[in-house]
Amino acid sequence: MINAVIIEDEPLARSKLKRLLNQLDASIRVVRELESVAQVRQWLTEQASQDKVQVIFSDIQLNDGNVFEVYQQQPQPCPIIFITAYDDFLLQAFESQGIAYLLKPYNSQKLEQAWAKFCALSVPKPKAVNATAGALYKQHRLAIKHHQQVYFLDIGEITHVQADGGLVMAFDREAKRHFLSFSSLQAAEQALADYPFFRINRSELVQREHVQSLQRYCKNTLTITLTCGAQLKTSQSRTAAFNEWLR
Repeated sequence: MINAVIIEDEPLARSKLKRLLNQLDASIRVVRELESVAQVRQWLTEQASQDKVQVIFSDIQLNDGNVFEVYQQQPQPCPIIFITAYDDFLLQAFESQGIAYLLKPYNSQKLEQAWAKFCALSVPKPKAVNATAGALYKQHRLAIKHHQQVYFLDIGEITHVQADGGLVMAFDREAKRHFLSFSSLQAAEQALADYPFFRINRSELVQREHVQSLQRYCKNTLTITLTCGAQLKTSQSRTAAFNEWLR
C-alpha cells in the first residue's frame, strides 16, 4: 500500500481527487485529509512520522492561509504533488519537496502523468538523506526561475556555485550561469549538504566529480581547474580541509 495525505479545503475537490486516485492505483490509501494550515502544522509536528506517508497531494491557498507558511518552517516527510488554482507558486513548490504542479481544473491524464513521475522517483525507494531534518526524499534538481518561466537544473551538472554580492549562481559543464534563489552562499551550501560540494573559500563551492586538476598557486593555496574550464583558488584556511575532503 502507498499511504497518501490530501491537503485540500474544498470537499468537492477532495472527493474528485480520491475518486481519480482510486481509479489510478488501487494501492493508494488516503490516511489523512487536512483542510487548513493549522491542521497541516499539527500533522507535521505530531503525526507525520507515525503515518508513514509516501506522497502528499497538496493545495496551496487554504481557508486560513498559504500552506508554504508551514512548509518553509517544517520539513516535509515525502514528495508533494501540488494541485492548485494558482500559478504563482511554481518556484516555491519545487524549492520544497514538490515533484509535480497541477493547475485546477485538472483531468485524469494530468494526474496520471504526475503519478508516473512519483513512481519513477520512488523506485528504488529512496533512503533518508537528512536525518536531522527528517527528509525522506532527495531532490536531484534545482528549480531555476528565468523571467516568467521555471526550468530545472540537474545538481550533478553543477561544477561550482558562486556568490557575488547578493547573487548566488551555479555554473554547469558548459560554463553556463544559472541564477539561484538562495539568499546567500551559506543557504546554498545547506541546501546542497547531501551532495559532494565543498566550500573552497568565502564565495565558492565546488562539486567533487568536476574537479579536473590541482596546481599549487602559492603557499597553502591551490588552483583548482574544473571540467567547465573555470580555475578557482582555495583560501589558505580551507586548503588542508579541501585536500582531506578529496581523499
